[in-house]
Order: sequence, then structure tokens, then C-alpha cells
Amino acid sequence: MAAETHPLASEWTVWMGDANEKNWKEKLKPVCSFGTVEDFWAAFNHLPKPGRCFFDGDSRASVGDDNKVIDEFCLFKKGVKPEWEDPANKNGGCFFVRKTMEPDQADTYWQNTCLAMIGEQLDEGDVIAGARIVDKGKAFPLYRFELWIKTSDAKVVQDVKETFHAAISQDAPTFSKGHPKFEWKRHK
Repeated sequence: MAAETHPLASEWTVWMGDANEKNWKEKLKPVCSFGTVEDFWAAFNHLPKPGRCFFDGDSRASVGDDNKVIDEFCLFKKGVKPEWEDPANKNGGCFFVRKTMEPDQADTYWQNTCLAMIGEQLDEGDVIAGARIVDKGKAFPLYRFELWIKTSDAKVVQDVKETFHAAISQDAPTFSKGHPKFEWKRHK
């Protein structure tokens, strides 16, 4: 008998950015898609964690057989590209924070963001497009987190912001500088 699966409300695609690729259109590549809880964990547990491969103060780690240097992870609803010009994104915006933190902190916040999205904790009527974590470190570990939504409606933006702040810090240790405080930016 086949094992029971638990479908998600939406299908999702993981994208990774190649730090050595200078052409923006070629930089991000989809690496896998999933539509069940089981497939999410199978993918998430086998992908490198941002805090393990992004700049740690000394260097960036290379991963995989081809020793790729990854400087970005994205998780977007299937069919939505992680670019402002995508029709699903062009009328929306993103919550963002650029923050220095320990690698374990970055991993915790990234996991919490992914879980909140796929678990529909943040979605007010299909407004979530996806999220990104980007390596901005040069001399010290610096991360940029983004949560993209499909609308700029003021009430939706405020509701998602409040829910997102609660979700990202859930079960995260209290860090000396506190949890990240996100700002809002329209895509256009």
C-alpha cells in the first residue's frame, strides 16, 4: 500500500542563484518543485542551508559535483518567476531586510519563512508570490531576506507584515539585536 501524502494548497518551486553567473536572466535556475509536505521535506533536507554556503566572514562554500557557488535561494509558487517583471509580481512588492547575523540565525529565519509560506500561514487569498534569501556578504556575513506579495493594497500589506513578523520569529531564539524588522517596497 502506498504511503499517504499530504498535498499543499499550492505547488512551489525552489530556485538557486549561481554567484559566478553575471547575466541576471541566466543566474537563477529552478532546481525542484513540490506539491506535498513529504516532497517539501525531501527537497528542503537535501538542499544546502544558506548559512552553510553563503559568505561566512572568510569565504563562500562551493556545493555539488560541479562546485557551484550559490548566492541566492528562492521559493516561489510554481509558475511564478522570482523577478519583478513576472505578471504575478509586477503590481506587488516585497518586505525586505538586510541584516548581519550568524549563519544559524539565517537558516532559522529562512526555514520559518518557507514553512509559513507552504503552510499558508501568510496567504490572504493567494497574495504570496514567494521569498528570497540573498548573500550580500563581502567582509562579514550579510543577508537580504525578501517576502514577495502580488499586491500593494495597504490593508493586505499590513496584515501580511504582522503575520510574517510573528511567523519568522516562531521558535527562533531571541538574538542580541532582536528579530529582523522588515520594510516594504513596491516593485514599480
